[in-house]
Amino acid sequence: MATLYVYPKQGDGFSFPLKDKQVSLGRSADNDIPIPDPFSSGHHALIVPSESGFAVRDNGSKNGTFLNGKKIAGLTELKEGDEILVGSVRILFDKALQTNIEVTDGPVPTTNINTVIPFKDILASPTFRTTVQAVIPISEVDQVKAENKMFSVLSEVSKALLLHMPLGELLEHIMDLISEHLSMDRGVLMLKEGNPIQLIPKVIRVNSKHLQNQKFLVSKSIMNMAFEQSLAVLTSDASLDPRFKGRESIINSGIHSAICVPLYNNKEVIGIIYADRISLLQEFREDDLRLLTLLSNLAAVKIENAMLIEQFIEKEKMEREMQLAVQIQKDFLPKTTPSCDHFDIAGRNVSCHQVGGDYYDFIPIDPLRIGITVADVSGKGVSASLLMASLRAALHSEVHPRYEMETMAEKLNNFVYQSSAINAFITFFYCELNKESGDLVYINAGHNPPLVLSRSGDVRELGSSGLCLGMLPQMTYETRREALKPGEVCILYTDGITESRNKSNEEYGGGRLAEVCRKHAGTLASELMDAVFRDLDAFTEKAPPADDRTLVVVKRTS
Repeated sequence: MATLYVYPKQGDGFSFPLKDKQVSLGRSADNDIPIPDPFSSGHHALIVPSESGFAVRDNGSKNGTFLNGKKIAGLTELKEGDEILVGSVRILFDKALQTNIEVTDGPVPTTNINTVIPFKDILASPTFRTTVQAVIPISEVDQVKAENKMFSVLSEVSKALLLHMPLGELLEHIMDLISEHLSMDRGVLMLKEGNPIQLIPKVIRVNSKHLQNQKFLVSKSIMNMAFEQSLAVLTSDASLDPRFKGRESIINSGIHSAICVPLYNNKEVIGIIYADRISLLQEFREDDLRLLTLLSNLAAVKIENAMLIEQFIEKEKMEREMQLAVQIQKDFLPKTTPSCDHFDIAGRNVSCHQVGGDYYDFIPIDPLRIGITVADVSGKGVSASLLMASLRAALHSEVHPRYEMETMAEKLNNFVYQSSAINAFITFFYCELNKESGDLVYINAGHNPPLVLSRSGDVRELGSSGLCLGMLPQMTYETRREALKPGEVCILYTDGITESRNKSNEEYGGGRLAEVCRKHAGTLASELMDAVFRDLDAFTEKAPPADDRTLVVVKRTS
């Protein structure tokens, strides 16, 4: 049985066994796992069963849900050891922490801290001397030896960090190197994550056996000095420091000496490294502080490079997947227009994000009838495209020679309501064209009303006959009728056309669309469609579309 391990920022953690049911997380008390955190939404996220085990989904939270440091957009599969961040609460999937970090509210920093150095002063200062030992006063020999040792360590660590490795392995490797060259009982590397930004422990090292599995207390004030004020901080014998008087959690931890430095990648501070000594009697010295600061700078630059490489790899992967999605969506759209003796038909779709939520189709019903549809899924991108693909499959399964249009629409509405997010819906227009009589029987579920142009130039609209698909369950829809007379044209479109804007923020609008169609009504359907897209480009000055654009032209020729 899989288990969630929940670690609040303060207080004891707990476990929650997962069963084959959905689990809700959030600030409200009615959640399966209540999270009393000010940065958590009332019903923040969901853990749901999936084919491979379990997945996490953000539930429209204000601050977002993060998985392994990245904000998730949709349903995301979970693997052992994955870390979910909800507000400031860490949740590990099926793997407990060996040592839990707790940030404790320390007092306001004062000059009683042994050493505080702006870390940029350490990075900017000439770290190593080049003077030969023969001309150095005896009193400075020890200092030169320390500097030479520091140089050797930095050189060795630099070589060890040359090869690229995945970010998780890199962070472990960095802490291994620091533990090897800086004697300490415990250490932690923390990176900034989440919304709002907070420091999240990524790697913990506990070198003292008797400290294993004990809670690891880290002073919030010392962390803030390193992270927010960009200071390298050293404190010795914290139990005697007057700053910690009355702070039992600090005194009981028995911290003998501690250092904390920023992780600076030459652009910004991305985290901190904290280390302390409890059983080791020797206190950290200023040389240790300087060494850790220099090591952390090397580490931060390498971490930044690793993050950029991972982002590049992820971008390439997404682009490959996007190209596949584009091809799949193209395969869903009609490859040819239907051939009808008395009708001229054309259609075109232009997506704004490679893949989108607009859809049009021509569905043969029987020798006399053809189904024509135009639909628009709320939202854009891959999620809208997937919902569009589901609608297409459901529609094709419902349309047959003996189907009932009202029943078909009701089934589609319930399908979309049950299989999509609460804020997802589809505007949907479907008509059945009689290829001999020109009669149109249609349902308009909240879609832009198609335009019918008469030979005299008058415009009739095919208005709404029900709510958008997926807004409410168990909705009913009524059919309406219209007749296309010889020479008349029916224009079906999505709002990506009429709501396109120019540089003056003016909408293209239905009136301009009707005027262009009226002007070119005597041309072929494909030529009329081309004229609309040319006029749209001229109006927007060929600006990239902000929404998907779909147009279908049905013209009765005789």
